[in-house]
Amino acid sequence: MKNVSTAAKFTFLIAGFGVLAACAGSGSGGGLYSLPGPRAVELPLDSGLIVFASEQVGKTPVKRIQYTDNEQRIDYALFKCNGAQGEFIFMDTPYTLNVSFNSPFNIRDKVEAWNFSKGQAAEWETAVQIHTKLGFIFYRPYRLTGLIRACFGISGEWDIAPGDPKLHYTRIMFGYYYQPPGIALEDEKMRALIDNIGLKGVTQRDVRFSDNVLNFHRDVAENFSGPQAGSRAMSMAQGGGLGASAGIGEFPFNYAEYYNLGDSEDKLD
Repeated sequence: MKNVSTAAKFTFLIAGFGVLAACAGSGSGGGLYSLPGPRAVELPLDSGLIVFASEQVGKTPVKRIQYTDNEQRIDYALFKCNGAQGEFIFMDTPYTLNVSFNSPFNIRDKVEAWNFSKGQAAEWETAVQIHTKLGFIFYRPYRLTGLIRACFGISGEWDIAPGDPKLHYTRIMFGYYYQPPGIALEDEKMRALIDNIGLKGVTQRDVRFSDNVLNFHRDVAENFSGPQAGSRAMSMAQGGGLGASAGIGEFPFNYAEYYNLGDSEDKLD
């Protein structure tokens, strides 16, 4: 069962915003409880989940966006400096829900969806799986021939949803990194860079990110300033389409699906 589209979610959010505010302030004595719903925010650069470091871009991203709804959290980070650039997405689901990600895409599919790579001629090498601080990750070297860029794309999937008959995962990361024009990227260097990709609370000690239930929506809740700001944050993560230097138009992807044992295509009649 597919989730509703992001556009539909934001339409509902904006339409109901005033009603929710009115109910919350109606003085009925019990207040109003509701699930967070779809929200996107531009985060302070020291917030968010994704961490990365390279001698070219340093350790601090130039942009962080996070989107959450009732079923998923999508973290976006852009690292850019000295002619190098990396963009990464991490998505996860709350432990308390029967939700997993249906993402039947490979590294090349996602690399070609990023605005920077879209429409660019590329020479691809073979994908390789390695074990990193995050777990097993596939990486695939490629070269953007017209831009003279040495690059790699990455993809990692972890934690199969308990009870999901389709064996989908609940944590996914993908992204890419490219060197400054004309600078080679040897395999040993590539592997070191990939091992520098991490997550707060996983590869970097941070008690604020150790809980996936109570704090799942915290970053967005603490920084959300209304539907209009949310729409701006969404646009920043999506970039400007063809010719844009960063972003991915598919954000926030909506790969999350509810599952139950009756969803199995192999169930007995």
